[in-house]
Amino acid sequence: MKSRIICGLLFGGIMAILFGCAKKDTIDLKLKLKAGEVERVYAATVVKGGSMEFQSIVEMRFTTEAIKPDRNVIDVKVVRMSSSSDAFGEKESYDSNKDVNEMTQEERSTHQEFQQVLNQSFLVAVNNKGKVVEPFRSKNGDRRRLTEQIIDISNIYIPFPEEPVGVGSEWEAEREESLTKIKTVSTYKITEINDKQIVVSIASKIKGMKGFVDNEAKGQYVLDRKTCKMMTGDFSMSLEDKRKVFFKFRSVPDWKS
Repeated sequence: MKSRIICGLLFGGIMAILFGCAKKDTIDLKLKLKAGEVERVYAATVVKGGSMEFQSIVEMRFTTEAIKPDRNVIDVKVVRMSSSSDAFGEKESYDSNKDVNEMTQEERSTHQEFQQVLNQSFLVAVNNKGKVVEPFRSKNGDRRRLTEQIIDISNIYIPFPEEPVGVGSEWEAEREESLTKIKTVSTYKITEINDKQIVVSIASKIKGMKGFVDNEAKGQYVLDRKTCKMMTGDFSMSLEDKRKVFFKFRSVPDWKS
């Protein structure tokens, strides 16, 4: 009888530990932003393969302007844009930080085109689940389509499911680009949760975009465990001419602001 009681207690203890661990590894994904905090966000696109290589980098400053019950208002400022290309041995480059007097005519033309977003402040609102509740607009209320093309906010704040998730949990999100009408259906999956990070894999199927082999991008995001903010994002897709496109995102606190 005593041995059965002991075995029962041991079994109950083991089950309690197992269920306790399972409960600990389940998390309700919600953005935890603070008014006034500033992040430096870098978005890079790299094309490799064949006789052409291309790279572009957009550096932005994200400032949390206001925290409301149904939304977080973010001030986004594009502070730097740069690009470089090498096509059939012909190299070109652009850097918005370069002295205008030292730019070529083509660089000046590009620089002029980007003036509507460079060092301008735009507002976008997302809720705690990472969903956009108010699209990009300038501070005077005007919508700026070019900004939406340069910055895809869903790559910075990925949409979260309503229910708590754990390792192995999956969810889907669909969005449509307002200008091109290209639809993207993304499947997210939690692959790791530790004390500091949450790792989320992503597989996005793109509909309506020509020039892609399988119309699918794959990669992963690393989120901060406490705030659920994106720390890094990396994914890629293949082109019909056997080139690959790599997308990289990084977010770090801007201590200087």
